[in-house]
Amino acid sequence: MAHPRPSQRDLAAARKALRQAEMNSAIAAGRLVVRTMTAEERDQSDARRAVAQARSSAQKLPRR
Repeated sequence: MAHPRPSQRDLAAARKALRQAEMNSAIAAGRLVVRTMTAEERDQSDARRAVAQARSSAQKLPRR
């Protein structure tokens, strides 16, 4: 017998599909523009990620 209530995974998948459909229609209507990062933006993003990872790993060290 199937469960009458959808799982959290099923609910999340349905929300994701709805968001994706809304995004695709916004792109098609010209309300949303998707572009790739420039090399400068990619460098800035990589630098921010490296700082965040360093901060995260420094917090995970055991305290003495």
